[in-house]
Amino acid sequence: MKVKVTYSEIWRISWPIMLSSLAGTVINFTDVAFVARIGEKELAASALGGVFYFLLLMLGTAVGIGAQIIISRKAGEDRPTEIGHVFDHSLVILLVFSMLMLLFLYLAIPSLLPLIINDGEVAAAALSYLKARSWSLPLMMMLIALRAFYTGITQTRIITYSTVLMMVLNVILNYGFVFGGIGFPALGLIGAGLASAISESLAVVYAVIYTMSRSVFQKFRLFKFTQLKRTAYAQILTLSSPIMLQHFLSMGAWFLFFVLIEKLGARELAVSNVLRSIYMVLMTPIWGFSQASNSMVSNLLGQNKEHEVIPLVTKIVKMSFLIGVGGILTSIAFKDFLFRLTTSDGMLIQEAIPGFYVVCGATLVFSITMVLISAISGTGRTTAAMIIEVISLVIYVAYILIFTVILPGTLELVWTSELIYRLMMGIISYFYLVSGKWKSKLITEKL
Repeated sequence: MKVKVTYSEIWRISWPIMLSSLAGTVINFTDVAFVARIGEKELAASALGGVFYFLLLMLGTAVGIGAQIIISRKAGEDRPTEIGHVFDHSLVILLVFSMLMLLFLYLAIPSLLPLIINDGEVAAAALSYLKARSWSLPLMMMLIALRAFYTGITQTRIITYSTVLMMVLNVILNYGFVFGGIGFPALGLIGAGLASAISESLAVVYAVIYTMSRSVFQKFRLFKFTQLKRTAYAQILTLSSPIMLQHFLSMGAWFLFFVLIEKLGARELAVSNVLRSIYMVLMTPIWGFSQASNSMVSNLLGQNKEHEVIPLVTKIVKMSFLIGVGGILTSIAFKDFLFRLTTSDGMLIQEAIPGFYVVCGATLVFSITMVLISAISGTGRTTAAMIIEVISLVIYVAYILIFTVILPGTLELVWTSELIYRLMMGIISYFYLVSGKWKSKLITEKL
């Protein structure tokens, strides 16, 4: 369970996580591709509903990252009996969170959305899509816990299997529920949300069955829920809370980004939804390197190899950057095909092309930035990572407000906010890492 600082080890851990990230991207891309054939307002609604769903999901992901950091540290310290305890405690936290999220969604969101979305039809449609998709949240929280566990012990094969299943089912079910294919009722936008929820849920069921049939189930004593301790919950939440706030603010700013663009017009929002889908495709491989950075840094510290952290992060940055460049060049070469997957509106495509090149530039910076800030979280200094995110987000939101409300500019000008945001975050993260301040307050407590 102890990692090595080699390119092959980085790739072994990263690529299944890339595929896992691809699942969310493909689900979003598939929803957009099908919904775009229904209407412009439905496309705008799926954009807002999709962003809000991922906001809820990212709060759970923050808990998963906190658990993953601890599991990776325990793996580096070769303390397997404590890993199952971390998993069980994190799962309890995630399931409680999912219940609170659903209560918030059904009690507060119906009143909140009309206040922040000008178009009443778009607001109502976004709520319908969100409700159809959100019932799978508890199961998705379980999948987050499993991914944290497998990534933490660097056995990521199951992530590949469950991800492929999720993607295939989502395409089939979207065809069935959106258009009424293969004997299913045609449900339109609601069908897209329902298809995503079912495909996610079935992938989770498969992952649980797989886990319970393998040796890791007994070795790490998973799903036992014995010796539950307040100190264990506190440790996970102490690490996770800054990440949670970081993700909430990040996704909240992303949601605000689309809300402010909607105020420019439904057309601009539709164009931005297409750009968002492509942006997420470009970011997909980078998430794999980001999670590898988080997990491997924590594992090295568990081995008391602080001196290998910077060389490791340097290697991951190089790999992430090269893969990012490859993805961007491929996307530019096949941009017409990529756009046609998201929409059949030729005018919409033409309007999106300038923003597409801005997104490519932002992705290039993102390929470096995410590795750096994830490495900081991997050291256990999650509060420092959160502060870096907050500083960057203040500049990001201010920039968006200026060019959407105060001095409305072109859509591509508004999208350059992504480039500025990522660049600022990367610069601060770099100087923090080379300063060595992260070397204090390492996590070594026993559970």
